[in-house]
This record gives sequence, structure tokens and C-alpha cells, in this order.
Amino acid sequence: MLFTRLARTIIKHNRAVFVIWLVALALSVPAILQVQSVIVYTETAYNPKNSESSIAQSIVSKEFSISQGSSVVVVITSTDVRGNDVRDFTLSLNKTLHNDRTITNLSNVTSIYDIYYQLLVGYTSEVHLQLYQKKNLTSLATSLEFGIPTIYVSQWTTLVNSGPFNINQSQLAAYNQKANQSAWPIIASQTPQAYQPIALA
Repeated sequence: MLFTRLARTIIKHNRAVFVIWLVALALSVPAILQVQSVIVYTETAYNPKNSESSIAQSIVSKEFSISQGSSVVVVITSTDVRGNDVRDFTLSLNKTLHNDRTITNLSNVTSIYDIYYQLLVGYTSEVHLQLYQKKNLTSLATSLEFGIPTIYVSQWTTLVNSGPFNINQSQLAAYNQKANQSAWPIIASQTPQAYQPIALA
């Protein structure tokens, strides 16, 4: 019943209701603009000014101007930044920061060694592929260099052992030709097509 009367009143005096809403909105704008100055999102705002956390916050804000969500950069200086002592200190600092449960809002700690590690992990697959290709090429080169003569000698020895003990020059040439002919099918089956001209030479 109440809402029915309210609805009828709004419908009947819709222009007046609209004007009232505009006036109310205009009057509330200054108050809306002051909201950020009275709302405090940090817990340290309610701490006493002489407390350790407030003093630390004041020093950090004054000296470093660090806002929430920003990064902190720790610069390590040494006579030799590539030395083992700097490396050990950096890794120890990273481990301490990661394991310290009293440090809050710490999302990530990155050092130059973490970057090196990520780069090495990224290169691992590429290096593995290249090493595998080099292994295959080395095996092929070894086969071309030593395998072909071994096959030829084996075929030639078999032919000579099956013949007479004393042979003349023409028989030797025939043995060489037969050894070439019998060795080539074996060599061709073990050599990729692209490298067969090299093997034949």
C-alpha cells in the first residue's frame, strides 16, 4: 500500500522528483571528493608515531619513496662483482628473503643468477637439439671415413680367400671390381641419399 502510493506520487510529480535527485547529487559531490582523505587503508596509520614500525615506515618513505606494489632494488658493491664471495652473498640473501616468514607482501626475488638460470633453461632444448644433430653428423662422418673402407676390405678379403692362392694382375683387377660391386649395396643401405655421392667417390 505504501509503495503503491509512493509510485503514484513519483509518477504524478516525476519532474519534481528528478529535480530533487539532481540537487541531492550536486550537494553530495564535494563530500564524495573528500572520501579519499578520510579513508585509511594501511594499518600503520593508527600506530603511534614513535613506534618502531611507524619510524621505519617514515624512513623508507623519505629515503626510498617506495609505494605499495613497487620493486626494491638491492645494489651490491664489491671490488670484483663476479667473485665467489659476491655470488655466495647474493644467493644467501635470496635464500634468506625467500625463507623469512616475517616478510610479508614479497612476491618475487630475482638476482642476476636467476636470470642466468632462466636463460640456461631456455637454451637447454636448443643446445640439446644441436648436440644431437652434431652426434648424428659425427656418426655419419665416421661411417664415411672408416666404415666404407672396412666394408670394402671385408668384401675384397672374402673374394680373395675364395680364389686361388696365386693370382695375376688381371685377376686382382677383377677382384677389385667385384669387391666394389658387392660392397656398394651394403654402403648404400647405411648411407643417407644426400651423402651417397660422397660415399661413392
